Amino acid sequence: MARPRLVSDDVILDATRRVLAELGPAKLTLAAVGARAGLAPPTLLQRFGSKRGLLLASAARSPFMVLRAAEEAEARNTSPLAALRDFALTAVAHIKHREELGNGVDVTDPDFRQHALAHSAAIVDTCARLYQAAVQAGELRPDTDVPALARHTLVCFTGALQVWAVTDWGSLRDFLADQLDLMIAPYLVQQ
Repeated sequence: MARPRLVSDDVILDATRRVLAELGPAKLTLAAVGARAGLAPPTLLQRFGSKRGLLLASAARSPFMVLRAAEEAEARNTSPLAALRDFALTAVAHIKHREELGNGVDVTDPDFRQHALAHSAAIVDTCARLYQAAVQAGELRPDTDVPALARHTLVCFTGALQVWAVTDWGSLRDFLADQLDLMIAPYLVQQ
C-alpha cells in the first residue's frame, strides 16, 4: 500500500513558483523547492521525474490559477470592471522586486510555450467574459469590441510588467492600475 502524501502537489507547485520568481529557472534546484515545501529532493524526483518535470507541472497549472484568481476577484466584487481590475492587480501583488519579472521559463521550448499560450488564452478568455458582463451591466459601451479589448488587455498587462521592470515609475500595482484605467477609459459609459 502506498504511503499517503503529506504535502500536496499544490503546496509543492506554490513553492516552485516562489523559488522560480526568486532565482529563475536556471538557478532553481530541487533542493531549494524541497526546502520551501518541506520535502527532500528525492521525493520531488519521485513525483515529478526531474527539474524539468517540476517546471512543466508548474507551467501546466498556470491557466487554472488564472481561472481561480478570476473567480476569487468576482466573489469580492459586484461590478465586472471592478472584478477585472481586482483580478489583474491581485495577480501582481506577490511581485516585490523588478528582478522577479526576468525569471520566466524559456518559451522557445515547445512544451513550455504550449503552457504559456494556455496561460495567455486563460487571461484573454477571462477578460472577455468580464468585459461582456460589463457591457451587459451598462459599465462599458454596447459597441465595445470585447474580443479586441480582451486581447489588448493581455498586451497591456504584459507590456506594463516589462516596462515597470526597467523603469522607476512607482509601484507595480499603481503603474498597472494606471495603464488599465487608461486603456479602458474610452469604452466606459459616460454617467
